[in-house]
Amino acid sequence: MRFFNHWLTAAISCGVCVMAGCAGRGPVTTGPTAPVSPAPIPTTAKAKFAYTANQGASLSGYSVDTSTGVLTALSGFPLTLGANPEVIAADPQSRFLFVGDIALSELHVFTIDNSTGALSEIGTSPYATVHEPITIVVDPSGTHVYVASMGSNSVGGFSLDATGALTPIAGSPFATSGTQSFGDDVVINAAGTFLYVQDLANIYTYSVSASSGALTLVQTVAAPLSVGGIALDPHGTYLYAVGPAANSLQTYTVNASTGLLRLTGVSPMLEHSGAYTISISPTGLFAYTIENNNDLVSYALDSGVFTPVGSVYAHVYGQRIGIDPSGSFVYVPQACGNCASSVSNYVNEFSIGPTGALTQIPGSPVAAGTTPWGIAFTTQ
Repeated sequence: MRFFNHWLTAAISCGVCVMAGCAGRGPVTTGPTAPVSPAPIPTTAKAKFAYTANQGASLSGYSVDTSTGVLTALSGFPLTLGANPEVIAADPQSRFLFVGDIALSELHVFTIDNSTGALSEIGTSPYATVHEPITIVVDPSGTHVYVASMGSNSVGGFSLDATGALTPIAGSPFATSGTQSFGDDVVINAAGTFLYVQDLANIYTYSVSASSGALTLVQTVAAPLSVGGIALDPHGTYLYAVGPAANSLQTYTVNASTGLLRLTGVSPMLEHSGAYTISISPTGLFAYTIENNNDLVSYALDSGVFTPVGSVYAHVYGQRIGIDPSGSFVYVPQACGNCASSVSNYVNEFSIGPTGALTQIPGSPVAAGTTPWGIAFTTQ
């Protein structure tokens, strides 16, 4: 399965390589001219706690130093959980933590102690969910939770009440129009009106019912081949997509009224060997990918166009890239359970400079449980 196969190709140690040979490789766009990006979004939120879901049946918890970005392990962690808790998300109000177990097809719900970061699983948890949950997203209002499936061409939807209890939304799970399993990513726009899912071949656009949270499929468009990742810019103007079989970063413009996507730009990847994941900073100015299997690459974003910046950090093998809510720090769980070296099972820590370039935080990396995979933050 995917989460075992990726272990075998992970890198062993940390290092830095400075980008070279970039002359003449600037980004290009294709198709109709894309709209100009709005001004950067100011960020006031700051991270308080961070959590990783570890494939070795545990969760790790950390406090976040908002000045330095350093993660410090919380008392009581790692916390033993399930069989393979791979995906994780917190609601925007920082009340609950949701953890998907890909081996047991279960969804765990924890309340978060705002003072200590301690987790308490609610009495009705875990919940049965879609087959092999691979990504979780909570809508901006904190009233609905959506889970993409790696093995059933569908998205599960739940209503979330004030206690953390989940109730399946009528009609859930919601089918995609595709026949390819291995869905890899799910994102929702800032208004909570449209949701997007990526699988091996396509990106699916769903409208979200304001009253019930039910999903209606409204569009299917081709995506970069093979499992990769998608990300929305915080303005909702663009959706970005990558895949390990692609050598480009694809930009889709988003129709604000209908949510429909239109491919309007293609930027070359710095490393022509595909990307496994992509994350966008809260300001919308920067993007980060894992390319060439285990290299962390930084880009500046302007009008949907990617320009490489700074250094490439080699031997950073991750399936999820976490960016703290302030947009100051990047964290990559080192998803490497079978590395030949003992240097594994940790979280890489970086600070973001004014150009988007990364600098490894002194003392990085920090220890985690066995094979950390997903990462989530709460805010102060």
